[in-house]
Order: sequence, then C-alpha cells, then structure tokens
Amino acid sequence: MEAGYLYLETHKDHPGLVRCLIQDRMPSTGGESGSGIRYIARFKDIDAAQMHFQNRLRRLLVDIDKHLYRVDLATAVAAVEADDLRHERVWMDAGLDSEALRSRTDEYRSKSQKQDAFWRYVGMIALVMLLLGLLGIV
Repeated sequence: MEAGYLYLETHKDHPGLVRCLIQDRMPSTGGESGSGIRYIARFKDIDAAQMHFQNRLRRLLVDIDKHLYRVDLATAVAAVEADDLRHERVWMDAGLDSEALRSRTDEYRSKSQKQDAFWRYVGMIALVMLLLGLLGIV
C-alpha cells in the first residue's frame, strides 16, 4: 500500500476522452502541448484508487494501455470524489462545472449505497438460512 496521486487529464486532440494516471509524487499542472491536468487527488493507497476508478468507469474504457475513457470530465471527477477510499482533493480545474460535479457525485454515492444495502440483505438472508439449517428447520 503506497500513497500517491491520481490525476485526470484531457487533450485538445481527443475531445470527450479523459485519461486517468497515477504518480508517486505531485504531478505538474503544466502538461504537454495541447494536454492539461484537470484534477488531482492524493490517496493513501494509489493502486486501489486506480482500480476503483477503472471499476466504476469500466464500460467507458477506450484504451487500457493509455488509460483513456470516453467520459466527460465532470463524470470522471465524480467517480473519484464519490469513492469511499480515503483521499483528499489537491487541485481541480476552476473551469469545471461544480453543479454538474455535485449532481454526478451524489448519483454515484446513491448507487453505491443501494448496492451496499442489497448485498447486506443478501448476507442477512444467507445467515438466516444457515442458522435455520443448523437448527434443522430447513
């Protein structure tokens, strides 16, 4: 478990695509010509952070080697912000629509809570079935 920075990058030659990269030290916001870092977050477990991001946006993955996703920037940032992993936002592009970000973050959190509740109920039902089986009722 190593700490590090997860950052999201866009490029003017690839509209509609977001690149998700990780580094062990703070990335510079002055990128290559045409590209720019739009969001940076620091995680205590950077590998888990990247895995959670990929899991959340797996259906939008375009190129696994280049870590490119066909997603708008607000949705990509919301995927990071809504994650339950302990992290802190280090920097965010001022041009990002904060209302869209808040809305998408709330959607992701709500979806996660519903999935957690479902699996909790499945676990409770399995536990009840196990207890009934041990008692010889089922």
